[in-house]
Formats: sequence, structure tokens, C-alpha cells
Amino acid sequence: MKDLVKLLDPKYIEVEGIFMPRGGISLYPFANYGKPGTEFESIAKTRLFAAIDRRK
Repeated sequence: MKDLVKLLDPKYIEVEGIFMPRGGISLYPFANYGKPGTEFESIAKTRLFAAIDRRK
């Protein structure tokens, strides 16, 4: 994520992966970033907590 932020200089970015191997244990990695000092910082925090709650 740090490389993407450095390269793109986004206001907000979100990356989500869905991995469903044959073994049956699925992984859903999630990362986001909101530019510090802007409204996008609080949006990123809200979306992160929503992604965590969605996985339960």
C-alpha cells in the first residue's frame, strides 16, 4: 500500500482481495488510505471498521 500511495498520491485508495483456495479457508485482505488532514482520512477509518465488521 505504501508503494501505491507514494506512486499515485491519492486522496483515497482502497484495495481488497478475495482468495478462495481449494482447502476451504478463504482470505479477504483489505487495506485503505485516506490523505492525512483531509476528510478522506476519516472516511478511510470508517470504511476500515466497516470492512472488519463485515467479516464477522
